[in-house]
Amino acid sequence: EGWLRSLFCGRGAMNGNANGLEEPPADPAQVAAAPLLAPCRLRSFPVAVQFGVSDRATSAGGYGANEETSVDWQQSQGQVMLIHRIEGQLPERRPWTEEDVKVEMSSTSLQVTLAGEPLKALTGNFLAQIFVFKSWWAVEDGCLIINLYKRELSSWKFPWHGKTQGMFKRQAFPWTQPQRELGGTQIIAGQSNPNLQDVPKEEELEEKAPGRPPLEAGELLPDGSGVVPAVPGALFATRSPSYVCAPDDLCLGVTAEQTSHSIVVEVHFETERFEQLKARYPLEAVLAADVWENAICIFFQGDKQNPIVWGELDGKVVPRGTTWRMTSSDSMRSRQLTASKYSPALQVKMSKSPAGATWSKVFRECWQHRLMVKEITEAGPQRFQGLADGKTFYRAGYNLNDPDFWGNVDGYVNATMKRSGVDSAPRKLL
Repeated sequence: EGWLRSLFCGRGAMNGNANGLEEPPADPAQVAAAPLLAPCRLRSFPVAVQFGVSDRATSAGGYGANEETSVDWQQSQGQVMLIHRIEGQLPERRPWTEEDVKVEMSSTSLQVTLAGEPLKALTGNFLAQIFVFKSWWAVEDGCLIINLYKRELSSWKFPWHGKTQGMFKRQAFPWTQPQRELGGTQIIAGQSNPNLQDVPKEEELEEKAPGRPPLEAGELLPDGSGVVPAVPGALFATRSPSYVCAPDDLCLGVTAEQTSHSIVVEVHFETERFEQLKARYPLEAVLAADVWENAICIFFQGDKQNPIVWGELDGKVVPRGTTWRMTSSDSMRSRQLTASKYSPALQVKMSKSPAGATWSKVFRECWQHRLMVKEITEAGPQRFQGLADGKTFYRAGYNLNDPDFWGNVDGYVNATMKRSGVDSAPRKLL
């Protein structure tokens, strides 16, 4: 106990301060990296069992673009991974490398070349659209691995269209006047939504450079041998290159409740902002949650040091039994600009241990990020309220123009002075 407090030691709190905390400053990555505190890391939304992992034994054909059997695949709701074992030998009898492979992608298709020859098994049209800019590929242990990010959370029956190729050339009928004004050649799924008008379409094939994307501090290494070390600076570290957004850009509420068998925490998003985000960026590259047996952290990837909510639970849960999903919640519909629209929320559901245990409350202690601005008054911006018992912390990071930075400086100095006992005036150096 006390490891949770160490995360926010030195940070000023907007509704209090952290001066009474005695532990040294730390950041979420350092806490997550502790061997005894290894969390259940939620980074992708699972699909139903029948869609989850390829199984040639039950398939009438293979999973290549032309039903070749040399391709295996697996998926989540937001990603598809294609795996092809490269066969044959190069003239020099050397191993295959990424220099021998050329991968071109568009939002609707894939084209792969091996040693200058087209690879038919990985050349074709996808079942649905993908984000090219986040997708990646690599050659590892003699296998060509291609990881694709879907543009919509969904379950694919197969990676390719096969006999239904060409669906992306179809045009929808303009049912409404706004659609007619856009023009018949522009009416495709979702395009009448104003949030989607300037979304990059990535329609043309472009060559992708090889390599896995860099991982954030505290994330598991691909081989499972450990985690990425924490970045220097801790509380005052510079912004991550993978930063996309902050909680106060689109979060308008956080709720937590319990039943006899489970704990449910929901993060609620403003509909228009959420639509803009998911149209431009894959949700599985943004949303994340870590669950321990006695704590939970929900955050945006690229901004892990400023979690949406981080709480120490009042009891214990089964981390590996945690589920999460995107849902719609009526409880925050009144906070939406348009109450008639759905109210998107990220739901994390944890199983109590033991089942049926009675907790006096959900969180023993909870810290949360400031939420969206509700309105501007003479007293200044008024923000939506988060959890009633949660403390709102100042944002971490290095930004001299942000008042939160100086609030953290004050908190850090006060905590350091209390720990070291140095509170006297400077002494003259001899």
